[in-house]
Amino acid sequence: MAVGRWRHWPAHWWNGLSVALGVMLVQAIVSHAAPAALSHVASQLAMACAICASLADLPGSVRRNRNRVLTAGAMSLLAVGLVAVLHPYRIAMGVLVAALAFGSALLLSWGPRAGPVSFAPILAMVFALAWPPQPLPVVLASGAAGIALYLLWSVLTSALLQRRFHRLALAEALHGLAQLLTARAELLGSGGAAHAMRDWLGNEAQLAELLQTARDQVFPRARTDPRSAAVLLHVVELRDLMLASRLDLELLGEDPVGQQMRAALVGRLKALGVLLDEYRDALLDERAPAMNTVRPTHWPELPPQDPRTRLQLVLQDRLSHLDGEVLAMGRALDVAQPVPPLALDAGTLRQFVTPVGWPMGLLRAQLHLDSPVLRHALRSTLALASAYFIALALPWASHPHWLVLSVAVVLRGSLDQTLERRNLRVLGTAIGCGLMLALSLIPSQTLWIVVLQVAVGIAHAFVTRRYLVTAIAATMLALLQSHLADPSHGIAVSERLADTVLGAVLAWAFSYVLPAWERRNLPRALKRAQHALQQYALQAMTAAMTPAGALTQRMARRQAYDALAALSAALQRSAAEPRRVRPPQDELNAVLDHGYRLMAHLSMMRQSLMRRGKELDGDLMAEMPAAAAKLQRALAGQEPVPHAVQALQDWSLLPDVGPLEDIRPWMRRRMQVSLDDAARAGQAAEAAFAAMAAPPEAEMPVSRLN
Repeated sequence: MAVGRWRHWPAHWWNGLSVALGVMLVQAIVSHAAPAALSHVASQLAMACAICASLADLPGSVRRNRNRVLTAGAMSLLAVGLVAVLHPYRIAMGVLVAALAFGSALLLSWGPRAGPVSFAPILAMVFALAWPPQPLPVVLASGAAGIALYLLWSVLTSALLQRRFHRLALAEALHGLAQLLTARAELLGSGGAAHAMRDWLGNEAQLAELLQTARDQVFPRARTDPRSAAVLLHVVELRDLMLASRLDLELLGEDPVGQQMRAALVGRLKALGVLLDEYRDALLDERAPAMNTVRPTHWPELPPQDPRTRLQLVLQDRLSHLDGEVLAMGRALDVAQPVPPLALDAGTLRQFVTPVGWPMGLLRAQLHLDSPVLRHALRSTLALASAYFIALALPWASHPHWLVLSVAVVLRGSLDQTLERRNLRVLGTAIGCGLMLALSLIPSQTLWIVVLQVAVGIAHAFVTRRYLVTAIAATMLALLQSHLADPSHGIAVSERLADTVLGAVLAWAFSYVLPAWERRNLPRALKRAQHALQQYALQAMTAAMTPAGALTQRMARRQAYDALAALSAALQRSAAEPRRVRPPQDELNAVLDHGYRLMAHLSMMRQSLMRRGKELDGDLMAEMPAAAAKLQRALAGQEPVPHAVQALQDWSLLPDVGPLEDIRPWMRRRMQVSLDDAARAGQAAEAAFAAMAAPPEAEMPVSRLN
C-alpha cells in the first residue's frame, strides 16, 4: 500500500503507530524526569509497564479504550510488584506464575474483548523476571509513572483518531461485504463445490465480526454522522438480501439456457462487489463515489411457453432490491445528496452495540469442569508452572521467563489455534533471531532503542492480523528489552531460539491435557443456533409492521446470524482435532447450509411483508402464525421433510402468474419451501446431537444423513 495513500492505511497500522509513539514518549519522559542514578532503570521499568498497558489500547470509543488500558495497567503493576517481592524465592515464584496463568485465562469468560487485558499481567511478569533485582518502591513508582503517562497518551490519541477509526471500520465492513458477494458468486457459479462452500462460510464468519466492529464504532455516533449509520444499515440489509440470491436456482436447469441465466446472476453479484469496493475507496478518500450505477443484466431470450420466464421475473425482482440497497449506499456517501433518513433512531441503534462492563454472571457461568474457559485456565496453570520449573533446571537458566512466555503465547483455547501459533511462533522467532544477529553488528544503543520502539508498534499492530509478523517483532523486542535491562548477559539469540522451540513443544503437549474438544462444546452452539433460528422464524412471520416490530425482527436476525457464524467457526476449528473426536462434519454442514437457506426464505418473506403487505389477503396473513409454529417444530426435528415439496423443485409447477402481478401464490410457495429447509436442518441437527452424544469410538464412519 502506497505511503501517499495514508487515508487507506488500515486501523491496525494507525493503532500500531500510536502505540509505538506512546511507548517511546514514556521512555523519554521518565528517562529525563527520573534522578540521574536511576534514569536508565526507571525508564526501562516504565517502558515495560507501558508496553503491557498498551496491549489493551485498541480502536474503539475513548471511554472503552480508557477503561481497558486502565484495567490492563493496574493488573500489570500488581504483577510486577508481586514479582519484585517473590523473585528470590523460586517456589513462591512458581506459585505466582501458576496463579497469574489461572487468573488471566479465566478473564476470557468475558469473551475475545478480554483477550488483550488478560495477557497484560503475563507479559508484565515476564518483563519483571528479566530485570535484575530492584527495590520495590523503584519498581512501583517507575511502573505507575509509565502506566499513567501511557494512559494519558492513549486517551488523547484515541480521541484524535476516532473519526479515522470510525471510517475505517465502515470501510472494512463494505470490503467484507464485497468479498462475501464475490464468494457467493463463486459458490453459485461452481454449483455448490465444497471449496466454494468453505470460502463462503469463512467469509460469513469474518463479515459477522466486521459488522459488529462497525456497529460499535458507527452507531454511537449516529446523531453526528447519520450518513455512515445509514450506509451501515444498508450493508446489514444487503447481506440479508444477498442470501436470497441462491434460492430457487435448482429450477434453472442445466441446459444452455439455464446456465446462461445462472452466469448472468453470477456476473451481477460480482459487479455489485466491484461497486462496493469503489464505495470503500470513496469513503476513505472522503469524496463522492466515482460511479453509482449498475448496468442492466442481460438475460437470455426465453420462448414464451418456457415457465422459467416467471422465475426470471423473480430473479430480476431480487436483483432490483439488491441494486436499491447498493445505490442507496452511494447516495448516502455523496455529501451533495440530502442526508438520508435512518430506518432506526440513534437511541435504538445503540442496542446493537456491544455492552460495556464486566458482569460477574459471565464468570460464574464458567465455573464448572465442562466449561472450555475453566479447562483452558487449568491447562494454562499447569503448563506455565511446569515451564517455569523446567526452565530453572535447564543448562541455560539465565532467562527462565522466556520459556514461560513461549508457552503462554502458543497455548490457545483450541488445538487448531495452538497448532497455528506453534508453527508461526517458531518460524517468527527464527527470523527475528537472524535479524538480531545482523543488528548486533551495529553496536549503537540509540539505534537499538529505536528498533525496540518500532518492534513494539509492529508487534501490537499485527497480533490479530498476521501473527508471523508479530512473532518476528516480538522476538526482537524481547531480546533488546532483556539486553537493555541487563547488558551483562549479552544478546542471547541461541537461548531465545531454544526456549521458543521447547515452549512450542510444551504448549502443544499440554493441549491434550483437559482438552476442550469442539465436540464437547458444539451441542451448546447447535442448540443456540436452533433457538435463534426459531426466534427469527417467529419474528419474521408474525411481528407487527411497526418500529417496535422492526426492531424485534432485526435483533432476532442478528442473533441468528451470530449463532450460525459461531457454529461455523467451531466446525472449522474442529478440523485440526484428532479424527476420533471430531464432530459429525456432514450433519453440521447440512445444518449450516439449510440454516442459511432458511434465513434467506425468512428474509424474503419479511421483505415481502414490508413492501407489499397491503396486497396480501386476510386468509394468507392468518396462515402466518401457524406456518411460523410449524417452522419452529421443524427446526426442533419434530416435522418430517414434506413430500409435496419435492414437486416444488419442478420449474414447470411454478405459480402461473408472475410475482409482480400477484405475490400471494409466491408467498405460499415460499412458506412451503422454507418448511423443507427447516425440516432438513432440524433432522441434521438431531442426527448431529445423537452422533455427539455417542462415545467417539462408537461412532459410525458413514454419515447418518446418507
